[in-house]
Amino acid sequence: MIQLEITKTARGYSKKETFRIFDNQNKTFSDMQSARKWIYDQYGKAKRSPMYIDGKDGKPQKIGYVIGFRNADLSHYPVNKWIQRDWIEFNEIKRIIL
Repeated sequence: MIQLEITKTARGYSKKETFRIFDNQNKTFSDMQSARKWIYDQYGKAKRSPMYIDGKDGKPQKIGYVIGFRNADLSHYPVNKWIQRDWIEFNEIKRIIL
C-alpha cells in the first residue's frame, strides 16, 4: 500500500511573508498508479518540483514532489488570495509481524 503524506503551506503575495503550514493530510492507496492518478486529479498540471532527502550513503533520494500554485477563497468579499505549496511525500506501508 502507498500512503501520501501531504503538508500544505501558504503565504501571501508579498515576498516579505514566509510560508506557513495550514494543513496536514494522509491519503492511502492500494498501488502507486492510484496515488499518481489522485495527484493528477487533484493538482492537474500545476508546477511540480522533485523533493529529496539525503540517503544513508549521502546521495540524494527522490521521495516526492513540491507542487506550487496560486489559490483564492472566492466564498466571500473581499477575495483572499495566496501562493500555496503542497509537499507530497510517498511512503510504502508494510505489515509488521509481531
